[in-house]
Amino acid sequence: MASQRQLEGKTVFITGANKGIGAAIALEFAREGANLFLMDLQADNLPAMIEEARSLGVKAGHRQGDVTLPAEVEQAVDAAEKDLGGIDVLVNCAGIFQSTPFLDYSLENWTRVLEVNVTGTFLCSQAVLRRMTGRGRGKIINLSSIAGRMGSKFRAAYSTSKHAVIGLTRCIAIEFAEQGITANAICPGMVDTDMFAQVVRQDAEIRGIDPETMKAQFQSRSLKPRLIPPVEIARLALYLASPASDGMTGQALTYSDGIVMQ
Repeated sequence: MASQRQLEGKTVFITGANKGIGAAIALEFAREGANLFLMDLQADNLPAMIEEARSLGVKAGHRQGDVTLPAEVEQAVDAAEKDLGGIDVLVNCAGIFQSTPFLDYSLENWTRVLEVNVTGTFLCSQAVLRRMTGRGRGKIINLSSIAGRMGSKFRAAYSTSKHAVIGLTRCIAIEFAEQGITANAICPGMVDTDMFAQVVRQDAEIRGIDPETMKAQFQSRSLKPRLIPPVEIARLALYLASPASDGMTGQALTYSDGIVMQ
């Protein structure tokens, strides 16, 4: 007899799902029986992902939208609940990155990174929690970063935003515990995504070295000489979405091959 899939029949709303970690989480959750609603500003990959999810026997839908715009967030959440039912799990994965020397940051770049990474997480959490509280259960999973655990050169906006995501996660955990809702954050290290490739390119340009040398310098910080496959982060997210983590809330779980040990 086949074993029960861990998220069978659950409805999961995922932002930043077009590629990278968000896409890996979406497909891992679909394999475990979750019905998916995917949202991203860039939506070119979403139709194919929806078809793949449906081939796994789950319901799925998507909407192109900007997590920094309250109306678009509300419309997407409304569409998800209309098509799939009440949202059981929210995964806030939408995020952007910018490497810039501190004195060269424009207010526009600073503001945009914080808007997407922090305000977007806040708006999506608020929209879902308004609906989730009445059901007495739910799980919020926020993507932070090891940049939310430490500081580094050229990361002022990004690191600040990811520290803020951890703080926001803990506030949600405390405020909504009595409603049966948990909130946790994941802090990945160097994951094999387009965003990490962007980090390498931007840092290499600032430092005046070639990207391969820059990549090697990054990888030398890890206890394993590799980039983390996105599916490994997806499996950690699956644990946080599953009943196995019901007693865990307000935590920031680091997954970094030992770069950060806390």
